[in-house]
Amino acid sequence: MDPLTHALSGAVLARALPKKPLANAQIALLVLLTMVPDADFVLKIISDTTYLEYHRGITHSLLMLPLWTWLFYALLSRTQHAIPAWLIGAAIALHIVLDLITSFGTMILAPFSGWRAALDLVFIIDPLFTACLLLPLLAAAVFRRQARKLAILALFLTASYLSLTAWAHQRAMFVVQHAYPNAVSHAALPLPFSPFHWQLIASFPDHYVRTGINLRPSFAGSAVFFPDSFVQAYMPPLHVEKQLRWQTLQAMRSVKNIDALPGVAFYRWFARFPVLLERDEKHLEFGDLRFGAGIEDAETPFRLRIEIGETPRAWLIWRGNRKSLLP
Repeated sequence: MDPLTHALSGAVLARALPKKPLANAQIALLVLLTMVPDADFVLKIISDTTYLEYHRGITHSLLMLPLWTWLFYALLSRTQHAIPAWLIGAAIALHIVLDLITSFGTMILAPFSGWRAALDLVFIIDPLFTACLLLPLLAAAVFRRQARKLAILALFLTASYLSLTAWAHQRAMFVVQHAYPNAVSHAALPLPFSPFHWQLIASFPDHYVRTGINLRPSFAGSAVFFPDSFVQAYMPPLHVEKQLRWQTLQAMRSVKNIDALPGVAFYRWFARFPVLLERDEKHLEFGDLRFGAGIEDAETPFRLRIEIGETPRAWLIWRGNRKSLLP
């Protein structure tokens, strides 16, 4: 989730859970605690790839949650703005949960496992989800005596929105499973601007088949607040259920001797749906379906480019074609 949503969730938590209102300084501290797991951004000092490798790692681990709770409680309990340990734990856990519901992946078992869990319920930036937190908080600024009730309302709205996305996810999964019942696996990934926008993916041994679906074409969602050019840049073509157009992309694993090339081990770990985008005698380029790889005219981030020669070299391509050398 984006930093704004994390901050708003901390503000809601600070008003909704304690029966006795917290002081403004305590609320501010709790907001900061809700954002603390993203302190791993300091890894960018080492390198962008180091950050990518360890982001949403140990600071986002459920196994480490008791340690982080104890550590911050020990630090804050000595100040005049002490916060109960259970509330500190709830703030950090809320951050982990909000990252977990996206498709990026969160290493909730770090440091013992690099497995990236993802519930695939909400796009990483969802203005509608954020509004469920923001609007009650704005109302609480006016109706201060009802602040706790409005914060509880915010929690109810976010839970209701997640229930809606969970239903839509199941519906999208049904569509892809019905279309390709013999696939090795199926996935439905949330897309921007609406809880009814989904990318459907069927996985086969040597290729993927994917499409975009709009389960409720009559609902524009948050797209109405953005220019058409912006929406089109971040949205793959969407179709209604009865008129789906599927795209086939060659899987990374179908390329012979691919494991011997540099950067591949890292990319296999990071990318959930790695596909071949370009290939000639001098280079290979791969992308991840999570980030729009293979969509015509789309400049997708997190691509792997391998230059073939006497000494092959690999780069991770970020948005804007910025490159980082991979081992």
